[in-house]
Amino acid sequence: MTLKNIFLFICLFPSMIFAQDAKQKDALQEVIKTEKAFAQTSIDKGTKKAFGEFLSKESIVFNKNMPVDGLDYWQKNDFKGVITWQPTLAEISGSMDLAYTVGNWQFHTELATDKPVTFGSFITLWKKQTDNSWKVALDAGISHPETIAENIAELYPTFKPMELKNQLVLAERMVFMNDHFYWKNAKSSLNPFEPHLAQNVRIYRKNQKPIIGKELGKAFLKKTYDKNIVYTGLKAIASNAGDLVCVYGVISGAGKSGNYVRIWKQEAKDSWKIVVEMVDM
Repeated sequence: MTLKNIFLFICLFPSMIFAQDAKQKDALQEVIKTEKAFAQTSIDKGTKKAFGEFLSKESIVFNKNMPVDGLDYWQKNDFKGVITWQPTLAEISGSMDLAYTVGNWQFHTELATDKPVTFGSFITLWKKQTDNSWKVALDAGISHPETIAENIAELYPTFKPMELKNQLVLAERMVFMNDHFYWKNAKSSLNPFEPHLAQNVRIYRKNQKPIIGKELGKAFLKKTYDKNIVYTGLKAIASNAGDLVCVYGVISGAGKSGNYVRIWKQEAKDSWKIVVEMVDM
């Protein structure tokens, strides 16, 4: 490379980064727009029709603590009432093909205008389709006391791989193993949770308001850890860039059963942190 070419690269490089970030911002806005359209469809047409319209053909939801085919579940479900919801956080991968939203939901027995009787939080994993639309790849939720409404926060990749493609399989395998040993090793580790939690981690548990932030999350997990509980991961879903991976599975032990979803983010090369964890047990 000549000195002239090096100079041009240095001058243009910031604009290349800016252009990439702008594309990511536009893509995340599209995800948020789709999430809000999903929620509005639940109000306008009914919750069952909304899920039928926005779930992908490969979507996963949870029924009786087990992951099941999302479209099949909602087609067969004789659902009564209306669910309303509002996203409070959204994040997208560097390859702009995988994203997630979390937020608050409310259940109304008949109409969306009725006073809600149940509250909770949700995680929705969004996957970009071949026609460039966004569809739900996974949807999970828990119930807990009513929470205060939040303005939606947006998160973007902090680690940018040299290649934003063809990292999917490796990331799925690596994070699936990380997820397996994360909870298992907590039995004997002196500092089991702190190394694995992102600074802005969000932890969701049934009947508890969301726990936000590393310090609060670490203290909560240390207090509630039960070595008799076994987490069994079933599948990992990764972005093409390999920087965002969702692992879901089932929980058993001590006479209990449930399911879990963890979203892992690559913050530096081969350094994975949990950004969202939802346990329904």
